[in-house]
Amino acid sequence: MAMDFSGLYNAKRHLFHIGLRVHEQALDASYYDLMSSEARLTSFLAIAKGDVPRRHWLSLGRAFLTVGSIPGLKSWSGSMFEYLMPSLVMTEPEQGLLHISGLAAVKEQQAFGRAQQLPWGVSESAYFAQDHTLAYQYAPFGVPRLALRRTPAGDRVVAPYATVMACMFAPHQAVANLRQLEQLGARGDCGFMDAVDFTVSRQPGAQALSVIKNFMAHHQGMSLVALCNVLCAGAPRRWFSAAPLVQAYESLLHEKTPARLSKAPTRAPCQRQKTPRKPRFTTRAMWTRQHPAGNLPSCFPTAATVWHCAPMARA
Repeated sequence: MAMDFSGLYNAKRHLFHIGLRVHEQALDASYYDLMSSEARLTSFLAIAKGDVPRRHWLSLGRAFLTVGSIPGLKSWSGSMFEYLMPSLVMTEPEQGLLHISGLAAVKEQQAFGRAQQLPWGVSESAYFAQDHTLAYQYAPFGVPRLALRRTPAGDRVVAPYATVMACMFAPHQAVANLRQLEQLGARGDCGFMDAVDFTVSRQPGAQALSVIKNFMAHHQGMSLVALCNVLCAGAPRRWFSAAPLVQAYESLLHEKTPARLSKAPTRAPCQRQKTPRKPRFTTRAMWTRQHPAGNLPSCFPTAATVWHCAPMARA
């Protein structure tokens, strides 16, 4: 209640800016403009609090697609996080657009995993590249068919927390997928680690995968809330819905699924390179032998290279 979201709202576009650049004292030039976004939860709360008008909800983009016979919505990066994070606390009717689009996203994620002969569950996560401090890098990964942004064809990163979130929609398939990830070494003493990177160009030597051995609090937190929904009869959703402020605007979550979708031209995915790229992994020992001066290897991306794709950049 203490947060006033109106300062981040563009009254002409009826959309939220991505954020405020504090040092520059300037609002980001990009916007959250899609319904399939983690920012949907902020949009709902800001409308319920009266910080922004109800019209904002109608201004969120709805880019439709079909997954088999199920209608769904595209997101910016096609990540599980964008679709399912709001569902952790918001009660979305089973036949409504938001629930159906979440189910469609889970099914498309499963289909993508089968096509790649890998475990499914792709979301923003760490991956197997490190900066000069040996910290793992972080990027938005997603399923190409769900994504509006152009997804690199060679990226293959699976995040276990994405599967745990999907247990709210497909519990049996999620458990089977987690067991497969556990067999690959993705589970440690503190639970499932952040990701498993299957990207060929990032593997040291001839190994097939690399486990990202770190834990991120927000990924673990979302996993716990998802499990609580499954095991405790949707308790987090019931707690959220019990607030009078939420009850007053729950009708926003009851948007109907369209009966028919017209076919739209689809963009061709990135073409896979015919010749495999050389691995970009370089150990510190290898680099020291090749470059005695000890300069920072260019194969280690910095944090600045990770965030080139803001969630729906529109000038």
